[in-house]
Amino acid sequence: MSSKAKFILALTIIFAIIILILLYLHYVVNPIIIDATEAKVYSLTQDAVENAVYDVIKDNNIYDELIEIVKDENGDVQLITANAFQINMFSKNLLKSAQDSLKGLAEQGVELGIGTFTGLPILTDRGPKITLKLSPIGTVYTRFYSEFTTAGINQTNHKIYLIINTDVNIILPIDTKKVETTTEILITESIIVGKIPDTYLNSSQLDEMLNLVPKN
Repeated sequence: MSSKAKFILALTIIFAIIILILLYLHYVVNPIIIDATEAKVYSLTQDAVENAVYDVIKDNNIYDELIEIVKDENGDVQLITANAFQINMFSKNLLKSAQDSLKGLAEQGVELGIGTFTGLPILTDRGPKITLKLSPIGTVYTRFYSEFTTAGINQTNHKIYLIINTDVNIILPIDTKKVETTTEILITESIIVGKIPDTYLNSSQLDEMLNLVPKN
């Protein structure tokens, strides 16, 4: 065999080995890495978002800041409105805090045992730790919704929830995986005394008012 033929054969073998390694990583290693890290990333992201919300709310009851209730002379509720200015301020502070928390999470990354990269389930998360990079993408999406429940005679418990959706990328050896999280948090509640019109009890009208704030 000539030197040229040997060289071509060597290149072919090297190329074939590289292709096999890439295929092994894509079809065997990456799914195992995803399974091993997705739950961790989901949990860490939810913790980061919840901490961001609690950091904004702290121990304060913000119900009276977000909601205004107008009653008639009999004490019955005539109108429930959302304070647009306070909602804007709350949302801006929340989004900034959530984005800062996700940025910190991305810098921290997720540790995974080097055995995971063998593609053998028995070695998953075994051995020295390797940090996988995380990359928050896009923005944090928020949505409010209300819930009214009977709390007694002419008493209604009004709860306001915040739903936060986030996207986080796990940077894998030859691919990336987007992890989408949805976190639902009760941010405030109050007991309303007096009859409440049905238009508010179904909460759709109030939800529209609460969600007037742009989500980007």
